[in-house]
Amino acid sequence: MILDNENNNLKVYEWISKYTENGKLDIVTGYFTIGALAYLSEQVNSKITNFRLILGDIVNIDPEENRPLDLLNENITIEAALKLNSLSREAVRFLKQDKVVAKTLEPNFCHAKNYLFSPEKDDDRNKYFISGSSNLTEAGIGLKKTNNVELNIAETGNNNQYKELVKWFEDLWKKPQAHKEKTLISEDGSKEKIDFKQYLINEIEKIFVQYSPREIYYKILFELFGSQILDEQNDPEFNRQIGRLENSVIYNLLYEFQKKGVLSLIKMLQKYNGAILADAVGLGKTWTALAVIKFFQLQGREVILLECNQN
Repeated sequence: MILDNENNNLKVYEWISKYTENGKLDIVTGYFTIGALAYLSEQVNSKITNFRLILGDIVNIDPEENRPLDLLNENITIEAALKLNSLSREAVRFLKQDKVVAKTLEPNFCHAKNYLFSPEKDDDRNKYFISGSSNLTEAGIGLKKTNNVELNIAETGNNNQYKELVKWFEDLWKKPQAHKEKTLISEDGSKEKIDFKQYLINEIEKIFVQYSPREIYYKILFELFGSQILDEQNDPEFNRQIGRLENSVIYNLLYEFQKKGVLSLIKMLQKYNGAILADAVGLGKTWTALAVIKFFQLQGREVILLECNQN
């Protein structure tokens, strides 16, 4: 049977859900994603006594700092993003099981995609294979729409193709380049080995790290103003303009956090023609505003101060 991701034929995920009984599942894939791994865990984990996974060298030999591991597979939907935390936890629970064994082909990339099921009961009719283009990703197994065209052949039974694929997998599993450890190369060129499955677990766990409110607050501030601060530091013209202000009396009366606020406000005004200063009570909004006014006065600009009284 042909399995693809466009017409009315079964998708790979539908085939796996429909035909997987109690038994063993072997998978070869170039990539995997958290969503697809979580789906596998939710749908067939209770039926499978032994999972064997072979992945290509998905992180190649570049230094660790330059090797982002794409566990999301393209832009995820809003729905998937909202569920990402739970999907990540499910994927980690799946990988931590003793019955799950993972190897990586190092230093080879793996273009092969193959799914092999062997039933617990000695019934050839329940054996199946899926072989073709579908990686173990949401797009690959048909859980989400994609521009990629997937094409796979799937069959049940103990025919010659099934037997040949079983032998092919066993040979690949035993090859010297199929490692249970992953070689990591640091920026200084030093190497270390880590259990490959543990490496995958560590990478996935980064997605659902629990951050404190303080850390979240700092992250928001950096995302809002971090690039702006870097621009200020690398802008010679702005530094020249700000030089006269830094020699003024009002600027030197300010605390360091107020000075940073002044520079940010000036930059915002120059870029957006407007800015809002909304510090809490007692943090010196008036003094900060005076320094901003002084900057534009030194630029030869006229300043109008409007005061609103609330009755």
